[in-house]
Amino acid sequence: MHQSINIRYSIVTALAVVFSFFFHELAHFITGKLLGYQMGMSLNSAFIVEGVYKEEWHQQLVSAAGPLFTILQAFIIYSFIRQTKNKYWYPFLFFALYSRILAMVISIVTPNDEARISAWLGLGYWVLPILVCFTLLILLLKTSKEQRYSLKFNLINYFLTSVFIAGVVFSDQYLFK
Repeated sequence: MHQSINIRYSIVTALAVVFSFFFHELAHFITGKLLGYQMGMSLNSAFIVEGVYKEEWHQQLVSAAGPLFTILQAFIIYSFIRQTKNKYWYPFLFFALYSRILAMVISIVTPNDEARISAWLGLGYWVLPILVCFTLLILLLKTSKEQRYSLKFNLINYFLTSVFIAGVVFSDQYLFK
């Protein structure tokens, strides 16, 4: 399998990060809207504009929508990669795992989507985040093995994804507010 990283692959990775962030947050946004709330959204967050959720389960459903989209994305992309053997789908799968690991780490300070839901279900903060990350890790490892993606290839994906995530978070916090 050809594993070279070129400018095209870097651009696809940037697009994977931006689109994945956008659709993850859009899932939160649409779910909140469907439940009747006035929602706001940026590239890195979706939020209720005013007031609070009328029911606790509404908040949990809105919280679940983003990760459910990301997990679905990962399974669909995993299928595309298996069928097409096209490495240009890989950044979308890589981002899915990376973003959920990042969310789990952030949950140490402020419980993120899966951690909030896990606690609400009485499972503690870590059960759902670990299950989600483990599931996505299996998909990534299986893909890497099947497509013969090397450790070097994955480390470059890690670097590129880190740079583009930092760009999204920075732009969301400082440029678009």
